Amino acid sequence: MIDYTLFQLGLKDDEVKAFLYLLENGAQTAGNLAKRTGISRPSLYVFLKNLENLGLVVESQKNGVKVFGTATREKINSIFERRIDELQKGKGDVEKAFLELQAGKISTSPKLQFFEGKDGLQHILTDMLLYKNIETKAYWPIKSMLDILSENFFESLNKERIQRKIYTKAIWPDNQTVDIKKHPYLGSGIGFLREIRIAPKDINFSMGYWVYGRKTAFISSKKEAFGFIIESRELAETLSSQFDVIWKFSKPLLLSKSSEREVEEWLREI
Repeated sequence: MIDYTLFQLGLKDDEVKAFLYLLENGAQTAGNLAKRTGISRPSLYVFLKNLENLGLVVESQKNGVKVFGTATREKINSIFERRIDELQKGKGDVEKAFLELQAGKISTSPKLQFFEGKDGLQHILTDMLLYKNIETKAYWPIKSMLDILSENFFESLNKERIQRKIYTKAIWPDNQTVDIKKHPYLGSGIGFLREIRIAPKDINFSMGYWVYGRKTAFISSKKEAFGFIIESRELAETLSSQFDVIWKFSKPLLLSKSSEREVEEWLREI
């Protein structure tokens, strides 16, 4: 646990090793410390200097010989307390920035992030989980998305989406519907914070998009396996308006009794 804490201060592996040895064994000469830890002396001096700058290690003289030891307990505690205060302030600043972005109080230029491959495409959708208590719209060829992103990923995504209270309206093309009994995590209703409609038969699409906040995520089919996130309020508003038009002409997804039972059982696991 202490190793992990020291890593959070930005220490390297050998710096942690040197500090812990001094903490457990008391002040040491550089030569003895290098011998005991296996760190080369030239590197060790660099590490000790960094530890001194952080306030974790102090240099002193013992019988005319230069030695290095850990700072006092009070000094080390104050270093961690200061870092905790900095992190808490930083967290507050980030949360404030997100709220201002969502409210449109901060104007930013459109940003584009491009991704390829399964891992990259999964990252696109997990970006949505940075938000809470928002409404999203997904124009979604669900069969293609399951094929490229995997069933396990979508089950995990939906659990966290529900926990973060992210409400979704989804439109699926008629030729992309799936058996909800086999995929209960794709259910709809109040508990799912999701409503699903099926687009008219003459509206087919293989690339999907998901509008959330100021962002829109696009994902291709497995055949091309690429996707991107565009951060642009104007684009998000334009696609949202187009979505609303198709939504009006789309029919609600109806679940069979057996599918409803599977869906309710899955929800109880969250």
